[in-house]
Amino acid sequence: MPPRLTRARLTAIDARMFWLSRRLPSDQFLLFAFDGAVDGPSVVRALLARAQTVADLCVRIRETPAALDYPYWVPRSPSPDLVRVDDTPDWQGCLDRVAASTADQVDAAVSPWRLHLFPAVTGVPGASGVAAVAVLQVAHALADGTRASATARALFAVDPPPPVRPPAAPTAVLAAALGLAEVPVRVVRTARRARDAAAADRDRREATASGRLPAPPVGRTPCVLSRPASGDLAMRCLVLPTTALAGGPVSVTAAALTAISVALTDHLEAVGSEVPSDLGAEVTVGIAPASRTTEARNAFHVAGVDLHPEVDDLARRAAAIADSLRERRRRLDHPAFGAGDRATEAVPAAVIRGDVARADLASTPATVGGHTVVSSVHRGPADLVLGGHRVLMTAGFPALSPTVGLTHGVHGIGDTVTLSVTTSSGVVDPDAYATRLRHAVERVVECLQ
Repeated sequence: MPPRLTRARLTAIDARMFWLSRRLPSDQFLLFAFDGAVDGPSVVRALLARAQTVADLCVRIRETPAALDYPYWVPRSPSPDLVRVDDTPDWQGCLDRVAASTADQVDAAVSPWRLHLFPAVTGVPGASGVAAVAVLQVAHALADGTRASATARALFAVDPPPPVRPPAAPTAVLAAALGLAEVPVRVVRTARRARDAAAADRDRREATASGRLPAPPVGRTPCVLSRPASGDLAMRCLVLPTTALAGGPVSVTAAALTAISVALTDHLEAVGSEVPSDLGAEVTVGIAPASRTTEARNAFHVAGVDLHPEVDDLARRAAAIADSLRERRRRLDHPAFGAGDRATEAVPAAVIRGDVARADLASTPATVGGHTVVSSVHRGPADLVLGGHRVLMTAGFPALSPTVGLTHGVHGIGDTVTLSVTTSSGVVDPDAYATRLRHAVERVVECLQ
């Protein structure tokens, strides 16, 4: 098929994310706080003008009739209804409003993003006085955590990004015709790539058996956290200087995972629940550009990392967690994962859409991939501005799922890093857990430094 006709087409990975979002909320919420209050109307005008220059903020999804082809990205102009100004005056109230906003997911067929603006907020960590908070809500089909962070940087950067025109899409009728004509090619391509993926999988199994490759993660024992949200959704943030977690023998992510392991253990013991010996976290791991085999906007895999609650010495536990994270990443670097992604991209759209529609999201699994989800992204230098005020901190809030009732974010910008907590009052007392996490960080910092 001529590339000029299909450059705007969603990949199978991104289309699956789009269709799945209609059954399972997955929007990302990227929070940025700035050191000073702003005038709402003037800042909204400036943000909309800037959004006109950011390619990912000037598109929406258009589906192809009967899923004869994958959906396409088509142009749309940013409009005032995409920015919601909220006069909530305090920091925790701001987080509560963001938590409530998770119930109102964006419709990427209308717009894959929305911005929540809090012009004057008191109590923001690190602020010299009243601060402004902006939260970019992004459909996961549009971007993974790394790409969404780059989009946010373009929105809040001092200088506008170079203009990029979104690729043109064929009409819906032409897209359907192209997709239908492509089915025989896709069937042949799927079979060929499936053979390649099977060969890569055999190599992966042989490498695993010989010890050249780490073994795959096994299912973990569910615990009281392995259930869907109930009650009010809650978000909490612990803002730290990056030096608190950096500079020691392990990475910021591994140090944060160590603190999370302590907090989880303390929580489970406090509520009288057994701590699973296989306590673990599902950690999102980005695929390096050189290793990508598709053009998907969502270029990541999920790694099941061991949190080693059996290791009492926290310095040794941190080292064990770092080893587990390193081993998971090493396994994910095997070509079999890229070959599998390439095989998925060849599958006709209707097959992927049907799989998503039939997926059983309600049954309780015998095992889980992790007892929490952790997303860790560094969002670059602290050179972003809003209304002339410099950025103070940033945070992110991974979505909950039917088997994960507590998630964590580890998001840095400049010399600050924020550990965020997302849960619901029926699963975890958010204030009690946030206190445990703060104490856990203090213990880990003391042991590592």
